[in-house]
Amino acid sequence: MKKTFALVLAAASLCLACTRQGSQQEMNIMSFNLRLDTPVDGDNRWDNRKAACIALITDRHPDVLGIQEGLPHQVQFLADNLPGYAWVGTGRDSLSTGNEYSALFYDRARFEPVASGTFWLSETPDSMSRGWDAALNRIVTWARLHDRQSGHDVLAMNTHFDHIGQVARRESARLVADRARQLSGDTLPVFLTGDFNAEPSDPLFAPLNAYFLPARTEAATTDSLGTYQGYGREQDTQIIDHIFYRNARALAFKTVTDHYGVPYVSDHYPVEVRFELP
Repeated sequence: MKKTFALVLAAASLCLACTRQGSQQEMNIMSFNLRLDTPVDGDNRWDNRKAACIALITDRHPDVLGIQEGLPHQVQFLADNLPGYAWVGTGRDSLSTGNEYSALFYDRARFEPVASGTFWLSETPDSMSRGWDAALNRIVTWARLHDRQSGHDVLAMNTHFDHIGQVARRESARLVADRARQLSGDTLPVFLTGDFNAEPSDPLFAPLNAYFLPARTEAATTDSLGTYQGYGREQDTQIIDHIFYRNARALAFKTVTDHYGVPYVSDHYPVEVRFELP
């Protein structure tokens, strides 16, 4: 009897160990164009929306958040009011009035930063510069993060493609795919967030689709809602905010249309994806 009990206990322990080894970690990734702080937005200006932005992020609690159009004081407001997060990023240029950030925020309890940096979407990506036919300087912020839950590293990248330059958007896609391959060693889970100023069918995505998978179409559950609505002024919303990934599994894609006490938290709806890590 004792021998039988010992065998059952050993089998149970082995099964538990197998379950732990085979268990999958999940990660929530969000992309959110905040809309820069400008008085031309009237009732939708930043001061009237900023508390709602904090409420949204707190409620959805992404593990990693890529923001676009964040002016320095907007980024600092997020940092001051999201104590569970740390962030990395550099402004795209030295102009105090237009130094937008494509910052990456991450859950400080879950992740430990290993390395981070910024490169410019241009012919000279390692120095502050404007690329091709772009109207503005554009950047990518990246971070290699050690995930304390899984024990492995992930690579997060966040960007905002130019709204004017068609050549710039196409060449930016090629550059981002190349850099993702280099920074990840082609082995890490990689997550790319951003406002790409282009619909999913745009040919510019070919280099990205050759390396990444688009979460909107690959996730087990998804939606096809537009993301840019111009504070409701756009009759037909545009799908221009995207999340791409590699070496993971997209479980659920969501366009976040909740208002959190204001008509619109931004002129863009955030998008988020729940992933399963290998």
